[in-house]
Amino acid sequence: LQDFHLKQCLFGEHLLKNSSSPVMLVESEKTAVVMSHFIPDYIWLATGGKNGCFNSEAMQVLKGREVTLIPDLGATEQWKEKSALLSGICKRVVVSNVLECTSDEEQRSQGLDIADFFLYSPSKRQILHQMIQRNPALQLLIDELDLELIE
Repeated sequence: LQDFHLKQCLFGEHLLKNSSSPVMLVESEKTAVVMSHFIPDYIWLATGGKNGCFNSEAMQVLKGREVTLIPDLGATEQWKEKSALLSGICKRVVVSNVLECTSDEEQRSQGLDIADFFLYSPSKRQILHQMIQRNPALQLLIDELDLELIE
């Protein structure tokens, strides 16, 4: 289109108008929607990807807000660098590394996000496997008593 100018905005930024709640900024729209269900005390916004609309113009809507960035696994360092952009705009900016601290190597390789952790519920077999890893004597007990897992 002639004279067309794309102006990206944060997914969910319309929610800022009616609330002074702290903001959680994530990468994907899916994550913002899912997490607003699990933790509704915050305004969940998304950039539309690791890079998305993470730029000075789009971030102006966060002026004076308390903002926590929750990047997907593997993007924490990049978002720490980008957080400098928000320091002059927001009241307070924190980059959460909770996913990096609590994830395992497989989860990191998959680049999971916070919603993936809230949506994932392990099967009984997976839970039993984790219990046996923590306490191998449990396997001996299962074998000796001829116990079976009931799903």
